[in-house]
Amino acid sequence: MGFGDVDRIAVVDVPGPVPGAGAVLVRVKASGLNYADVLQRQGLYLGGPVPPFVSGMEAAGIVEPNRGGPQPIPAGTRVAVLAAGGLHAERVVVQPAACIPLPDRMSFAQGAAFPVHYLTAYHALTTVAHARAGETVVIHAAGGGVGTAAVQIARILGLRIVATASSDEKRSRIRALGATCAVAYEDFEQTTSDLTGGRGPDIVLESLGGDVFHRSLALLAPLGRLVVLGAVSGVVPPIDGVGLVFRSQGVLGFHLRALLHDAKAAQTSVERLLEWFGQGELDIQVGHEVAFADIRLGHRLVASRNRYGAVVLMH
Repeated sequence: MGFGDVDRIAVVDVPGPVPGAGAVLVRVKASGLNYADVLQRQGLYLGGPVPPFVSGMEAAGIVEPNRGGPQPIPAGTRVAVLAAGGLHAERVVVQPAACIPLPDRMSFAQGAAFPVHYLTAYHALTTVAHARAGETVVIHAAGGGVGTAAVQIARILGLRIVATASSDEKRSRIRALGATCAVAYEDFEQTTSDLTGGRGPDIVLESLGGDVFHRSLALLAPLGRLVVLGAVSGVVPPIDGVGLVFRSQGVLGFHLRALLHDAKAAQTSVERLLEWFGQGELDIQVGHEVAFADIRLGHRLVASRNRYGAVVLMH
């Protein structure tokens, strides 16, 4: 169907996929639903697919027998899957490199909320921002899927964390995840200034755009790094390059697509994240489990401010 509102989404029956030699057939038990899926549906995703298309960048399920050839991953293996799209389906065919074996204690819902959010947060902080223990980070939209992941990873990395969220309930839960301070959007400048003695944050993770972007950049410390992960407000702010020179600051961007072309980096970071999960350092925050047939409801939740953590479609 065409781009537009949630009424453009249809759940349809199609022939089941047939894996070729070396591919993996996965019966999906849960699918992650992300803001990127909302943007793709609206036709606002840069380089996104053209209708009709199957959305979905992450999922979790069980490997099924490959009757068309060799079995690269044993049937019955529980896996999470990361791909550029096509994972909002009952069965999917992917390459073995797209599969992440799920730990026994990780549920399918958690597995479906793991790849996009946690890899994005991890690489935004480490690969792009080069976070160091003792630095101060401002994490905007900390009650979302990437935000809750970033708060926990920043805590593990030894950062001081100022997190923003839109409600008292979200802020309370974010503090429990390890944020030093969790505040409303109107309070993050003063809180960060107080925490840093007026110097400002070393790192900002910013996904809102518009006014929050400008306020965050103005607050950033010398040699600070502002990492752009999106612009949910729809307002893409201009950047004064000369101003960055004289303030000795950097504005950087990160999209998970870069990681899909670097298998070694992806594997190394997945192993580290799963190690932290196994040690009890990460608690994957699934805030909403929605029946796959109610995918339109899921889209409304992701687009609203009335959600916490990840939105997962259950099959």
